[in-house]
Amino acid sequence: MDVRQAMENRSSKRAFLDRPVSGETILDLLSAAGRAPSAINLQPWEFTVVSGEERLRLSRNLVKAYRERNIGCSSGASSPLPERFKARQYDSFTGLEQLMSLGRQGIMDFVNEGSLNFYGAPAAIIITKDQAFPEHYLTSTGIMIGYLLLAAEAKGLATCPIGLIRNYEEIVLDFLNLEERNLVLGVALGYADPDAPVNRLRTPREPVEALVRWYG
Repeated sequence: MDVRQAMENRSSKRAFLDRPVSGETILDLLSAAGRAPSAINLQPWEFTVVSGEERLRLSRNLVKAYRERNIGCSSGASSPLPERFKARQYDSFTGLEQLMSLGRQGIMDFVNEGSLNFYGAPAAIIITKDQAFPEHYLTSTGIMIGYLLLAAEAKGLATCPIGLIRNYEEIVLDFLNLEERNLVLGVALGYADPDAPVNRLRTPREPVEALVRWYG
């Protein structure tokens, strides 16, 4: 599979088979992701792989906190989203409603609790950075995450980036005994369930002409 094919094929999966991913496979995947460029080759990221009973225990803690705090994927916006972003969000939720035959509240519950449960994936990769690095080093980490998702696709693995866990950063870092770290992202990792309707979701993309400005 070439890079362009991986880019075209990849989509976030929200239902996984009960099939573990070997440690050797995960190490190979993370080695590929680590080839990403970073500012002055500082490689400001670190990985913690959580699997088995520990992954389940972490998820139980996160779901419990969500039910107490009710901080979900749509919480915490400092100002209303512009209409073009609302339209993209609407497309995603509508697609899920149609595939899963759930109402809007059911979809929100599925997305919020599903995210904190890593959608049942056998492994979760928790990506952190040292607090010594300022926020702009997240750019390098973001490039690496792109490499990670494409490398997983090329290896026949399914992924779903989980940003919601950042709203519960202190729970994740305390659970994993990570001091002086910042939580960047979680990635659900496993083998996609081919029979799950939710995994058929393909979200549209804006025409590139609408996103590019030319000078000169």
